[in-house]
Amino acid sequence: MSNVLEFRPKSPQDESLSDCREALEPAVMKIVSDAIGKGYTAAEAAMVVADIADDYILMLSRQLQH
Repeated sequence: MSNVLEFRPKSPQDESLSDCREALEPAVMKIVSDAIGKGYTAAEAAMVVADIADDYILMLSRQLQH
């Protein structure tokens, strides 16, 4: 499986986010790979991971508002 970072434009962004992505990307790729092994497509798995992350971000934003 390709490294998703290869497809991102290079720009001097926050090092913390870059470091975090580097730390978490292998785990996310393993999740996608495991889902593929269970018969899901890579696109399905990636969309579900993104959906879960989006739900989590929404939950965090609601907590900040209270």
